[in-house]
Formats: sequence, C-alpha cells, structure tokens
Amino acid sequence: MRISELSDYLEAEFEYPIDQRSVIERIGSVELDSPDVDHPETVEGVVGPVGEETYDSAEELFATIVGNVSDEYIGRKFYDDRGGNPPETASAPRDEENVSF
Repeated sequence: MRISELSDYLEAEFEYPIDQRSVIERIGSVELDSPDVDHPETVEGVVGPVGEETYDSAEELFATIVGNVSDEYIGRKFYDDRGGNPPETASAPRDEENVSF
C-alpha cells in the first residue's frame, strides 16, 4: 500500500480509539510500498516497536506509522525547496545565506 493511500485506509478500516494489538492483528501484514526498498516494511514492523499504544484517531495512527518508517520512505534528507540545498555537516545542514521569512 502506498503511504499516500494509508490515511484514508486507516480512517475506513477502524473505529477509534483502537489499541496497538488490534491494529497489528487486523492490518499488521499490510506492506508499505517504497520506491527505493526491495523488501517493504509491514505495519506490524513499524508500529510493533513503538510499545503499547492506544490511537484516538486515524490521524494519530497515521502519524505514528509515517513517523516510524525507515529513512528509505522519505525523500531527500534535509531538502528545502525554498533555498539552497547545502551539503551536510557534522551537526546538520546549514544555509545561512538563503534566509527568508
């Protein structure tokens, strides 16, 4: 399943609040597609390590899933289309010349 389809799916699939165990039992084997991963992660693999949780809404469950997928599921790290795309440094990328408020 594509990440872009996940929010609507979670809204339709469950009544909230719902606990983590119920999420894993019902959709734990659902694979999350990523363009750069040969072996996609499953919902269980993503939410299982989070620990005992109760999700009060589809948005909360979606945020937990998206916030815990591996780096392969996100675009270019530190990319900012509003300014330069400086090289990474030891602490973090910086772009002090292109500041816009």
